[in-house]
Amino acid sequence: MSNDDKGDGPRHGELSPEEREAFRKRAGELGKRLDEVQGRRAVESKGKADGASGAGMAQAFRFATELIVGLGVGWFIGNALDGVFGTGPWLMITFLMLGFAASMLNVIRAAQRTKFTGPPPQAGKPAMYDDEDDK
Repeated sequence: MSNDDKGDGPRHGELSPEEREAFRKRAGELGKRLDEVQGRRAVESKGKADGASGAGMAQAFRFATELIVGLGVGWFIGNALDGVFGTGPWLMITFLMLGFAASMLNVIRAAQRTKFTGPPPQAGKPAMYDDEDDK
């Protein structure tokens, strides 16, 4: 028969006082190590979040604003000229297309500027992909 059946050892699922103390000690050490790691990660992520992702969001909102304003100005000018000349929706459609083209040109120019003056690329990732890498 085994020790468990004789009644002189701890029952199935129960811990002896020594084992409980050892478990508490290990759990406390693990908790301290986890707190240290979380503290370091919080400091690292705070530095990253303030810089690169904030700049990326600002650029994205700027590009979206450029597109919306270009379309809005084109619609406004076209609609006003349609009212003056009575040409129906033709000038509005024309100026909407011109506004879209102008806003796309502004977005392309802004993207080219940020390519040279923007934040550096992330570590470990190439700045641009090369066709020769595929061979």
